Amino acid sequence: MNRKWKNILIILGTTGVVYFSFCYLLPLVVPFVFAFAFAKLTQPAVQKLHKCCHINEKACSFLIIIIFLGAIGSFLFYVGYICIDQLAELLKNAPAHVGVCTRMCERACRGVDNLLGLGPGVTYVWVEDSLADMDGKISQTYLPKLTGYIPAMLRTLGEWGAGFVVFIMATFLISFDKDRNVRYRSLMPYVKRLKTMGLAYLKVQGIIIFIVAAVCVAGLLLIKNPYAILLGIVIGIVDAFPIFGSGTILVPWAVFELIRKNFYCGAVLITLYVITLVLREILEPRLMGKEMGLKPLYVLMSVYVGIKLFGLGGILLGPVGLTILKTVAETKIKA
Repeated sequence: MNRKWKNILIILGTTGVVYFSFCYLLPLVVPFVFAFAFAKLTQPAVQKLHKCCHINEKACSFLIIIIFLGAIGSFLFYVGYICIDQLAELLKNAPAHVGVCTRMCERACRGVDNLLGLGPGVTYVWVEDSLADMDGKISQTYLPKLTGYIPAMLRTLGEWGAGFVVFIMATFLISFDKDRNVRYRSLMPYVKRLKTMGLAYLKVQGIIIFIVAAVCVAGLLLIKNPYAILLGIVIGIVDAFPIFGSGTILVPWAVFELIRKNFYCGAVLITLYVITLVLREILEPRLMGKEMGLKPLYVLMSVYVGIKLFGLGGILLGPVGLTILKTVAETKIKA
């Protein structure tokens, strides 16, 4: 067979295997994948504690895992507590925010009436009718559907809880396992490459999300926003989505504040958007190229394809699939 066609078949076959694995096999082994990664992450600390204190290695593993989980859990609990508190405050003040939006809408409708020479209140009546129709659709169509999803949501939460318990148990078992003999040596180049690039991708996205969220929190604290931490974290997460970005929240918000003639707040929000945009444009190519050796355009394409195929999980699965294909191309085709 022609070498060119053989290489094409290898890539197509690998693509099919990757797709099948992500769709059908990965959901079955997710807790064990995370447990393996977490156990390996704690190994350097375990070895250091074992050498320094001469404690049994299993005891060191148990202690380090408990410390890591405790630290991560405490941090997430603290941030979650603040976010929930700010979310409750936001919902409590929702009527006041709705009132502000209503008054702005009234002024805008009066401006449209004057501009088009319509009678007083014509535009506002049309807006009210449109909102009433939307409200009717929501109450008659979407709310019953949402109610029907509640059992599935509860079942999903139960599955997540069970998966978390399995993750904890698997982490301890993997850490306690002393049999580290390498099996299936032919797969090791792929596993090592995938581990290196997968961790690099998570590291890059984690660093960028943290920096963007920190900048947004600082900026929102500057304008004395009472929901600064909650909104800063949300903006940082949304910014990681290639289709959306931080501008999805910051730009409309800035326009809203400028319409209200709150120029200082609007200027800060626009500045935040520019800063987050520049940060991602500068950091992402450099970190991606340095850590992963992938061009940012290919990573963007892989994320887009991943979202199309696997939903939100494709943000991670897309680059992982690209990494597998690149590894196969480097080891098999170039061999």
